Amino acid sequence: MIKDNFGRPLNSLRIQLNATCNFKCFFCHMEGTEENTKTMSLEEIEKVIKAASQLGVKRIKFTGGEPLLRRDILEIIKVTRKYIDGDISLTTNGYFLEGMAVKLKEAGLNRVNISLHAMTPESFKTITGIGSLNIVKEGAKAAVRAGLNPVKLNMVILKGINDGQIFQLLDFAREIGAMVQFIELESPREKEKEEWFRRFHVSLDFIEDLLKPYLKGIEYNPLHKRRILILDYNGSELKVEIVNPHRNHDFCMNCTRLRITSTGSVQTCIHRPDQRISIDYNNTSESLIVATKMREPYW
Repeated sequence: MIKDNFGRPLNSLRIQLNATCNFKCFFCHMEGTEENTKTMSLEEIEKVIKAASQLGVKRIKFTGGEPLLRRDILEIIKVTRKYIDGDISLTTNGYFLEGMAVKLKEAGLNRVNISLHAMTPESFKTITGIGSLNIVKEGAKAAVRAGLNPVKLNMVILKGINDGQIFQLLDFAREIGAMVQFIELESPREKEKEEWFRRFHVSLDFIEDLLKPYLKGIEYNPLHKRRILILDYNGSELKVEIVNPHRNHDFCMNCTRLRITSTGSVQTCIHRPDQRISIDYNNTSESLIVATKMREPYW
């Protein structure tokens, strides 16, 4: 396993399969890239994953855009399973999930993260531009039934829009047997004084205060040293992961991933488009090694 100059090992890849989406979430960071229609081929993706596995990578997460828009998504997962015996996961808006959950599981996917940023139809449409809350909820239920475990329901907290819907999401997660991720809105340093960020950003401390009466334990996700609150919530155990990346020293110092863009580049950090190199598919391992050595904490 290779390490960067700060002693952080490379053990996971976050692979952007496309940079297009059927939703239009107004805060979307598009994995640190611009919206475009260019994608890596199945063969190129296989070269990246094969090289990563040889370097000790055990975890792969597929993202977009919306990765389920890829017609070859099942083939991508099957190819990945040839090289990765560890965790293969996928982040999705859930729109296409109801009809695909079983097939994704059969292809070798372990689990899914589902973007569920609001629990009322009005606020859901405000965020996504699409009136499809119930479709996404049905997709989440299908993922649980298919055994994509754990199903994580992601909510980026937006001041004045969904910050009053914390318990509605917890109730739904308890009902279907999922876990929750509350995610802090983030921004690169040069944009954190912009009006949209100041308007919608809020610390997640208020959530932890709300959940104190239910808290029975704390675990840690080694990626970013994220805190996982274990709740006794209305008679059921419920796990809630707190993701607070904004200007967080511990978060950066415990980052162990590289990002692969849909255009075929390695990017060291979501906020560092200046640290992006094109993949040499004739020597993919070297591209990953060079990018790993470029990595530095961002806070």
